[in-house]
Amino acid sequence: MYYRTRSRFTRTDYEFIAQMLGGTPEERSAVLRLTEDPFVLQELLHDKRLFARSMSSPPLFLSISTHLFFYLFIYRALDQKGIADDDVVDYVAGICVEFRSNESLWQSSLMSGGKTIYIVDLLNLMGDLDEPQKYYLRQYIGNTTLFLTGFFPDFIYQRSKKRGAPPIEYYESVGRSQYESAASQSDSYDDNAGPVMSKLADLFIDVRSAMNVFTDCYLDLNSRKHSLETIVRQAATLDEESFRQSLSC
Repeated sequence: MYYRTRSRFTRTDYEFIAQMLGGTPEERSAVLRLTEDPFVLQELLHDKRLFARSMSSPPLFLSISTHLFFYLFIYRALDQKGIADDDVVDYVAGICVEFRSNESLWQSSLMSGGKTIYIVDLLNLMGDLDEPQKYYLRQYIGNTTLFLTGFFPDFIYQRSKKRGAPPIEYYESVGRSQYESAASQSDSYDDNAGPVMSKLADLFIDVRSAMNVFTDCYLDLNSRKHSLETIVRQAATLDEESFRQSLSC
């Protein structure tokens, strides 16, 4: 069981879950006790009311931890596509928490002097690293490509069209291969992450697409929801089912 994100929930998170799922004070107390069991908690987190309430107006996600918010967000996104797996959700939610600030996301993007480091530069570092370092760099590249393609597909798509930068398929290919390689090494460094990265290698495009749909529907990071540019990108980078979902939200 990959349980890192869920293990970081706060008391306020558990109280939020109890408040949303319990109709009476007695029921809320019972739900709060149930959250102490990680397997029962896992089932409670599947309830659609939690995500719906976290996105209400005013947004209640401001009162819960980023760990719980991203877990609910990623679970609902993957569940809508029929690929929800709690360990994968836990792992991807952890990536979101780690990269939620620019400092975390770009920590290896800029060198002193302002030289930009691209994904290919990170790949080229492999030859100079020992095996443990290669493992963690492969995991980091996989995480970075999934986060960027999941939350910022417009940035990647427009750069590809206007500047000849790598298309989203390039990031998908790199992310899948790095997760696959890291998964094969994980027994030596991180037993619990191996199966998750293996699944992400197989489902990278589906997970990325699911994140795109929910980002477009609920987060509106580019402030151009349903603009022609966004619809063109969605049509070019999403499967038919995901494209229809993106238009209907």
